[in-house]
Amino acid sequence: MLPVVISNGLGIDSENLDLFINEKIGGLSLTERVLLILAAEGFSNAGLIADIPEISFKRLKRKFPDFKIHQSKNLSDFLNKEDVLIFQNNVVINKKQLQSTLDIINNQKKSTVIGGIKNSGIIFLKKDYKLSENSDHRDLNNLNKNLTKIDPKDPPIKLSTDEIGSDTGRDFLFDHISKNVSGWFSKTINSKISIPISKVLIKTSLHPNVITFIVGLIGISCGIFYAMNMPFVGAIILQSATILDRCDGEVARIKLRESKFGQWFDTALDQLSYFSMFLGISICMNNPKFFPFTVDNIIYKQLSILNILLYLIFLITILFFMLRRTQNGSLAYYPSEVDKIVPLKDRSFTYRIMTKFRFLLKREFFSPGMILVSLIGYETATILASTLLIGGLLHQVSDFIELRKKIDITY
Repeated sequence: MLPVVISNGLGIDSENLDLFINEKIGGLSLTERVLLILAAEGFSNAGLIADIPEISFKRLKRKFPDFKIHQSKNLSDFLNKEDVLIFQNNVVINKKQLQSTLDIINNQKKSTVIGGIKNSGIIFLKKDYKLSENSDHRDLNNLNKNLTKIDPKDPPIKLSTDEIGSDTGRDFLFDHISKNVSGWFSKTINSKISIPISKVLIKTSLHPNVITFIVGLIGISCGIFYAMNMPFVGAIILQSATILDRCDGEVARIKLRESKFGQWFDTALDQLSYFSMFLGISICMNNPKFFPFTVDNIIYKQLSILNILLYLIFLITILFFMLRRTQNGSLAYYPSEVDKIVPLKDRSFTYRIMTKFRFLLKREFFSPGMILVSLIGYETATILASTLLIGGLLHQVSDFIELRKKIDITY
C-alpha cells in the first residue's frame, strides 16, 4: 500500500487544497507532519501530489534519510498499481489515529472514505478502483460520492478554509496529547497548567531536551530547601517541576521530536529530583540544629538514611528490567510491561490488592502528596516514605519471582 499526500486540486468537500500548503503546527507543515508520522509507522516511501516542484522536507530528510517521496501532479499516476491511502494536506492526525486508520483499512475489501459524518480527508482506494473517464482527477469530491464511509472512534480532523491560520489544528492535537499511563490527576489538574505553557513553547525554537534540562534543574533544587528545613517550599518546587515535566513531552509530541534519548534523559532527571528530595530530608534530619539527638529523633535519622538506600535499590531494579526487557524509556510503564508478561489474573490475591496502590508511587500523586505531608512534619514524611518504599520493594520481589518463571531475568 502506498500512502499519498495531496496538496493541489480540490478536497473531499471541494475545498482548495493549494490554500493549505503553508499551514503549519509547531513549525511543521501539515504535509510534512503526515509524512513524518508515516515514516515513524514504518512506511519507506510515499507519493506526493503537488504543483510546486521538488518540495523540501528538511526534518523528514534528517530523521528518515532513506524515506522516498515520489512526486507528481496527478493522482492518476499512482492508481491501479497498488492500494493507495490518500491524505489531504489539510488533515491533522496523530500516531494513534494513523494506527487506527490502518487497522480499519486492513479489514476492508472495498475502497473507503474514513469518516462518514464529518469527512476526515482520508480515502483508501483499492488497486482495482477505476476513476470515471469523465471525472476531474483533481477533485476528490468525485471519489467521495461512490465510496463506502466508515467512522472511526477517534477520527483525525480536516481543517476548513475558514480555519487557515487559526489554532484549531494545534488545539486538536493538544486535546489528544496525554500518554496512556497518565493518571486522572495529571490529565485533569496538571494538564490545565502545562498545556497553556506548552502552547507558548511550541512557538519557540527550544528543543524538548532543553526544556527537560531546565525542568530537571528546578526539580533537583527541591533538595536544597528540604535540607534547609523548608519542606513546604521544597514540596512546592517538586510539584511545580512535576507539572512542568509534562511540557517537554507535550512539545516533543506536537513537534514530532520524540526520541529514546529524550525519554531516558527525562527519566534520569526525574529520578535525580526524587533522590535530591530524599537526600535533603536526610541532611535536615541529621542536622542537630533542626533535630537534636534524642531517642526518638535517632530512629527518624536512621530511617531517613535507610530511605535513600531503599530508593536506590527500588530504582536500580526497575531500571535493569526496563533496559533489558523493554524499548521504553519511561519508568511509568514498568507495571504494564510486567503485566504483559505475567497477567494480573494469574497473580495472587495479595498481589492484586497491592496493585490497587501502585498509583501512590506515581509522580503525579506523590508530588502533591508531599505538599500535604510537609504540613505534618519530617517525622511523618519519613515514616510514610519508608512504608511506600518497602511496599514498592515487596511488589518488585513478587514481580521478579513470577518473571523468572517466564523469562530470563539475569543481567
